[in-house]
Amino acid sequence: MAPPLWMGYQIRRDALLDRLDEALAHRLTLVHAPAGYGKTSLLADWRRRCEERGHLVAWLTLERDDAEAKRLAQYVAYSIASVDVDAPGDGEVASAAMPARAALSAIINRLAREQRQAVLILDDLHRADSAEALDFLQSLIRLAPRNCHFVFASRDYPRVGQAILAAEGQLLEFTAGDLKFSTPEAEEMLARADGVPLDGEEVRKLVERTEGWPIALQLTLVSLKRGVDRRRFVGGVGGAGSDLAGYLSEQVLRSLPDDVQEVVLRTALLDKVTSAALNLICDRRDGGLLLERLEQQGVPLTPLSPARDAYRYHQLFAEHLRARLSSRDIVQFHDLHRRLARWFARQSDIAEAISHAIDADDGALVADILETAGGWRLIPQGHLGLVERALATLDRADVEQRPMLVLASLYLDVKCGRMDAARLAYDGLVMRAEQGETPPDLWTEIRVVGDILAEYENQPMRLEDLLAREALLRTLPADDHLILANVNESLGAKYLEGGWLERAMEPTLAARRHYQALASPYSEMFTRFHEARIRSSQGRLKDAVAVLSAAQSEVEAHFGARSDLAANCAALQAELLFEQDRTGEAEALLEWALPHMEQSDGWVDVYAAAYFTAARMAAARGDTEIVRSLLERARRLAYRRRLRQLDLLAGLCELELVLRHDAPFAAVRALAEAIGLDALADGMVEESPLYRPVAVAAAMCRIRIALLSGASHSAIDELDAMRRWARQHGAGRLLIDIDLLKAQAHGLVGESAKAQGCFDDAVGTAMFQGIVRPFIDARDAVSPLLDGALAASPDRFRAQFLKGVMRLACTQRAPISPPDALNEAETAILQHLSRGHSNKEIARLIGMSPDTVKYRLKAVFRKIGVSKRQDAVRISGERGLIDAQGALPGQP
Repeated sequence: MAPPLWMGYQIRRDALLDRLDEALAHRLTLVHAPAGYGKTSLLADWRRRCEERGHLVAWLTLERDDAEAKRLAQYVAYSIASVDVDAPGDGEVASAAMPARAALSAIINRLAREQRQAVLILDDLHRADSAEALDFLQSLIRLAPRNCHFVFASRDYPRVGQAILAAEGQLLEFTAGDLKFSTPEAEEMLARADGVPLDGEEVRKLVERTEGWPIALQLTLVSLKRGVDRRRFVGGVGGAGSDLAGYLSEQVLRSLPDDVQEVVLRTALLDKVTSAALNLICDRRDGGLLLERLEQQGVPLTPLSPARDAYRYHQLFAEHLRARLSSRDIVQFHDLHRRLARWFARQSDIAEAISHAIDADDGALVADILETAGGWRLIPQGHLGLVERALATLDRADVEQRPMLVLASLYLDVKCGRMDAARLAYDGLVMRAEQGETPPDLWTEIRVVGDILAEYENQPMRLEDLLAREALLRTLPADDHLILANVNESLGAKYLEGGWLERAMEPTLAARRHYQALASPYSEMFTRFHEARIRSSQGRLKDAVAVLSAAQSEVEAHFGARSDLAANCAALQAELLFEQDRTGEAEALLEWALPHMEQSDGWVDVYAAAYFTAARMAAARGDTEIVRSLLERARRLAYRRRLRQLDLLAGLCELELVLRHDAPFAAVRALAEAIGLDALADGMVEESPLYRPVAVAAAMCRIRIALLSGASHSAIDELDAMRRWARQHGAGRLLIDIDLLKAQAHGLVGESAKAQGCFDDAVGTAMFQGIVRPFIDARDAVSPLLDGALAASPDRFRAQFLKGVMRLACTQRAPISPPDALNEAETAILQHLSRGHSNKEIARLIGMSPDTVKYRLKAVFRKIGVSKRQDAVRISGERGLIDAQGALPGQP
């Protein structure tokens, strides 16, 4: 999180520092050059200059395992938080193991609060050069506030979207040509050599032969200080690249005593040299003193902290020495790496242990360390890249012999979207486990990963399977919070999905406690979302609203108001707001949340809440084009993410909306047959249908069709069965819809007293929770019952609720504007269209998604009878909808 404390021999490069100041006028600065050109040293000096001027400067040196986007995002968040530890909430942001997109939102929200110039310096970007890491950085550069600037140092030329930035004049670049030493700079450095300084011609010759390569000149200084023959040395320096680095490294090495040379050779295998590691690898006891001695003798060691308890060699120097040791004795080379791997494993430094095991070319040792460390368990702890790198070194046959590694491999497939490969591997593992003597602890691991796989596949589960999983919980260690959190959360979610609401709450709350024990606020938020869904399904809307309100506050404080978690929360809140007929607030939430969710991970419930709430609001407005667009988007996402339940629910939502808006009966029947309505609805009689939400929605649609076709008695029979199921499972929200349909059915057969009784039951369930939308949707069918209930009600609260419902129903039945009039959003779009803006520009100006603008524009064309943009502008001007300058009438 900070640059290393550099050894001596550095010179200030004021001209480069002055040019680097221009980074504050550019979005992105790239410093790319081969190793040894002083990139880190230059940026460290500039960082100090920026801090002295009061800028916020975050630093992050990257390692190989940071190529995983989630890990990179977490460290970027932590580096920003580390430079301003008093900022509220930043500690939680940095410590939370959240997905990359959520961390991105949290980082951007943190930077948005910053009033100063903010700079993020990433050093050694070439170490984390993966597609997902670079995609994350491109998003960060694109979305960060205007006061943010990014400075990346890399050996290679990274691809972070700089072409667009260059076209916009927002890119600043430094190359090897900019960083090489000039002759005066070389003279200043080499003048520090003991004895008679080099003359101008000797310096010029060195600069010419080294091509100004800073590390070469630095190693030259070290050699001169060792007393080498100056004339022979100056004449012998030649070559380029690694050959030159090797030559100069050899000069440094030869100046050391034989025993110290061996120490330097062996410790070069370490990325971080400590006294304990030195003692281990060199069979010594004086590691601390020896490190001080090496530093004093000018060996290119860099202290990594002010305490000087850890060092690292310059990369080129270390690489040359590793190659030298490997070519001298490959057996010893592998043995030393093997010794380090085991030592780091005992220290629980799994990343270092696996890296050294890989360098030891010892697949069995890699497998042992990975298996002992937990295999698949490392992935949810943020080590996906490490597991992927380790597994890549192993033969498939070796992996197959170790079940924990099979689980790691298939979990990796799951996280990378390779679901078919994961399912094939899992089924094979289960078959082999059943044929052998598998220990109970291993069966637990297999079942847990299998449940995770089933969750990603959105597989249905039977009640007996869930009861077996509940029994499994009682056999798990009480302190294994990772397993217990996963099992409980999955159990609660599946009970909720299956309609067993009375069973869903306990495991959901238990999962929350385990996530709290793991200090994982990100995962904890999902248990709050599940709790809100349970409360809502029970008809306890006010409790659900309170749960989501508290969750929203936590999400905004820890992860940001536009994070993935915030989008999920907003979707669920919008659904509840629509229940209260607060459509304006619901639309405002979904306007930003739904497009955000489409680009991130989610689960069926939250997608359904977002898409179908938006579709129902559009249908209530009569925007059929937007309804079609939303349902088509839901189907595309369902196909892309293999969520069959979401696809089925999209078809049923379409049928429900067609039924509510008086479509021709032939069209209704055709749509019902196309989606296989009867087969889906028949699932209600099963204890564990394929998907309970699908069975419920299908049964309710079939009942509405029966009422539409005059089969009211049949509808009443099915409604009675539905009501028994809903009461048995505590599905209070479903009871409201059932009672309203029963009221309509009894009314159609002339049973007015029963109809009024059913309507009163619905009112009794809904009125204290503020649930009004079902009554508005059913207003045409139950309007006489509403009048009767209001006239007969002596209860002040009931009368107040009924008056509110009547007022809302009347308002929505008789809109102020005629059906073909432009609404407020459409007139705003037309105004911007007349000024020549594209759909994307209009979307940005009014805060809508481009898809929404597109379909609202179609509605505008239909209402004013045109098919082209220019015709829409001309006709609107002629009709006075906009003036000649594109303003609305009455506006300046």
